[in-house]
Amino acid sequence: MAAVTVRSIPAGEPHDALAGAAGSPGAALADRLRDALARRGLPQALLSHPESVTHLSGFSEPFEDWPVANPFVGGPALLALTASEATLLLADFYEGHARDALVPVRSYRSYDINEPPDPAGELERVLPHAGLERGPLGIEATTLPTRIADALSQAGFELVEIHDLVLESRRRKLPCEVDAIRRASELADIVQTAVGEHAEAGVSELDLAALAQAPMYRSAGRRVPAVLFVTAGAGTQSGGAEPTNTILQRGDIVLTDTSPWIDGAWSDTARAVVVGTPSSEQRRMFDAVRSALELAISLCRPGAIACEIDLKVRESLSDWGPVYAHHTGHGIGAAWSEEPRIVPYNDMQIKEDMVLAVEPAIYRPGFGGMRLEDVFVVRANGNELLTHCEHS
Repeated sequence: MAAVTVRSIPAGEPHDALAGAAGSPGAALADRLRDALARRGLPQALLSHPESVTHLSGFSEPFEDWPVANPFVGGPALLALTASEATLLLADFYEGHARDALVPVRSYRSYDINEPPDPAGELERVLPHAGLERGPLGIEATTLPTRIADALSQAGFELVEIHDLVLESRRRKLPCEVDAIRRASELADIVQTAVGEHAEAGVSELDLAALAQAPMYRSAGRRVPAVLFVTAGAGTQSGGAEPTNTILQRGDIVLTDTSPWIDGAWSDTARAVVVGTPSSEQRRMFDAVRSALELAISLCRPGAIACEIDLKVRESLSDWGPVYAHHTGHGIGAAWSEEPRIVPYNDMQIKEDMVLAVEPAIYRPGFGGMRLEDVFVVRANGNELLTHCEHS
């Protein structure tokens, strides 16, 4: 095997949503994690979870790679974070997708016609170019390839699991993160608006989902990953799922839950509409869920306890019997569901600058179900909604 060829790509222009402090792209995000590492006594880290890497570097794999494994790439993109710099390590297969990265890039040979592919070996050999020094090294053990972890251990690094620390460090959002979630929320609003406009008798769930995706892609300027459940009729009584060939009928409830992703941030909304004129019982159910949604948002104040919020929201719907078996809400940002989860078991405290999604619901066998969801920033003087599609 020939010696590894390492190419350097300078950091690109900053994404508006992720620009860091003092004009330095992503600097605020990196510095926050450095501070968290320092409190744990760690001078450096090698991040491997896709959420962590994308959140700090601005790089994401191509849209087509999300549900499958790329046979030409032997390992995940890695982000080496030291006290003074951050470096993205990735296969040269992805060089074109890293031109707008927020940090310098080191690429390594992934696949060509001259030699048998050994991308994992190439990745192992590019590590010395990442600025890491022997000693304690924070890693995300569940996503770091075993071969790389073994090579680091043999080279004298003391590996320390830090994935929980990474998650905790980003629980309260910086302004640049809120801006990124706001952009994703705009895409969610576009999806929900389109569903409301096109939910007509004779249209299939799949067609409705496609009609909603098109304006979202146009607004983003590219295709973006998005969880998109569109469910009509009887399927709504179990909370909804991926769209099918089911044809919408007059009087059907249509439940849409979507989580678009763009530039390292997610949003998450749910909305219920009716094909044609709603019945009096559908209106009554809708009003109850909308009141529960407004209550949930108002209860998420700094100092509130997650399980207490969950209890009060469920109690507000007690006249409807057992209403929903899922969480009342959750944090959102680099992941589309993260702590604090608003569930009966969780005694975590809500804090200012967290970004939350709440989603109370009523599901009635033989009738259908409705779930309404919004995303907001917890503020001391009143929460700030980031999703704005009207629930009506």
